[in-house]
Amino acid sequence: MKALEVLGLSEGEAKVYECILYSDNATLQHVHEQTGIERRNVYDIINKLISKGLATYISEMRHKVYRATNPRSILDYLEKQGAEVEGKKQAVRKELPQLVEIYKKSKPSLDARVYRGKEGLRAMFNEMLEYKHHYFIGGNWGVRKYLGEIWHDAWERKRVEGKIWWHDIVTAKFLANEPRGKHAYYERKVLPPEFEGPNVVFIFGNTVANVYWGEPLVSVAVENEAIARNYLNYFQYLWKKL
Repeated sequence: MKALEVLGLSEGEAKVYECILYSDNATLQHVHEQTGIERRNVYDIINKLISKGLATYISEMRHKVYRATNPRSILDYLEKQGAEVEGKKQAVRKELPQLVEIYKKSKPSLDARVYRGKEGLRAMFNEMLEYKHHYFIGGNWGVRKYLGEIWHDAWERKRVEGKIWWHDIVTAKFLANEPRGKHAYYERKVLPPEFEGPNVVFIFGNTVANVYWGEPLVSVAVENEAIARNYLNYFQYLWKKL
């Protein structure tokens, strides 16, 4: 895993990340057995990877199962480090196709992930850029507020450059706080006032994400073709009715 060696990750972080990337059932015990790292150290390392937006988790039967986020989030992590890491980014780009292929093969047909905190949500939004259509139910009012205006504007430029459509069912609260100006590849309709709330549903590819805009900032994402198709039908029904 040469790409991980140049990231600045510790040896333990690189081992744990590699283990999670290859596994579809990476419990704390599994990572401990595969890496030989003490359980309490594994726990600390995984939390560091989560804080960097490189890993996520889901709870199953009172046990946490850990997943790697899409390896493309590594580039977003490196961009924060400044120009001096350009060589690292080039090394990661070289290894990225292989990393993404491993990531796709290790995912089960029904995958669930928890994205926690600002970096976790940013990693999820970066995954969204791989899909040409985004569908939001409840609006995107929390993006700029919780992920940061500068970060949001940079992400928005990437979305527009990629000609990615954003189909948005918003609330009146969003309209009251929306920055002025037109958005490219964007369309919206408005929910009645009684649907105001902190919860928003995102649909992209085969993923449905329930996002809570608040503290703690968290998103629970389920990736499954049938579930995503069902939610998309729900979105399209609302779109026609509004």
